[in-house]
Amino acid sequence: MKQQLSQLLFLGLLAAQALSVQYQLDVVTGSRKYDGTDGSFVAKVKGSKGEVTFGVLDDPSKNDFQLGATDNFAAESDIDIGKVQCVEIEAESDDAWMVDYITVTAGSEKTYVYNTEGSYLSSDTSEGKDKMSLCKQGDATYVLAITTKDENHAGTDNIHARLTISSARGKRGNTTTGILDNKGKDDFIRGATDTFTLPNLKNIGKAGCIFITAAQDDAWLFDEIKVTRGKSSRTFKNEDSTWLSSDDREGKKELEICY
Repeated sequence: MKQQLSQLLFLGLLAAQALSVQYQLDVVTGSRKYDGTDGSFVAKVKGSKGEVTFGVLDDPSKNDFQLGATDNFAAESDIDIGKVQCVEIEAESDDAWMVDYITVTAGSEKTYVYNTEGSYLSSDTSEGKDKMSLCKQGDATYVLAITTKDENHAGTDNIHARLTISSARGKRGNTTTGILDNKGKDDFIRGATDTFTLPNLKNIGKAGCIFITAAQDDAWLFDEIKVTRGKSSRTFKNEDSTWLSSDDREGKKELEICY
């Protein structure tokens, strides 16, 4: 009888393990001077069928949330939360933190969510938001091919540009990227074309306008931006050769170009 109970318990444990779902967060911190943090933050992932709590995001073996770094955190759930919709993060301290984007992995499926507002997280609301939800915008993958002008000083090492793409005539809304940055690569060199592949953006149909914002002051002059989604593409030319910079003495912080 005891042997049968032991076998049943063992089989029950195996069944529970088989039903559990593993989730992973890959969190990318921004690379500006004050984007890193030593603060404390808790996270949960919300899905179409439920949610999974990660608790405090902390890897005891390392110093988390350093400039430009990617930190990995795992959690296990006894339910499948379905399609990932949002990552909710709440600040428990006032040392502000800038999340660039987060990848959620469940099995072989990855979901990307972006900090489209460029907002900081902090329990001190004078420094940032105390709670933030980064949500999946859609299932479309966009490819941006951005060419920097081939002239003196056109390139930049520090511009922190984001891009919002709006639909033709505004009928299908818009979608927004995180910081345009290929990790480990020197982007936006004079005369070069940089390519950015951005999953989980909203399908807005034919691109009608782009809206670029610059969060840093190392001025940048781009030539053109080609926006591609599947077989649909449009190229937006910087015909007025407008410089971008957060310093209004060097250029514009925001630029809209419509087709």
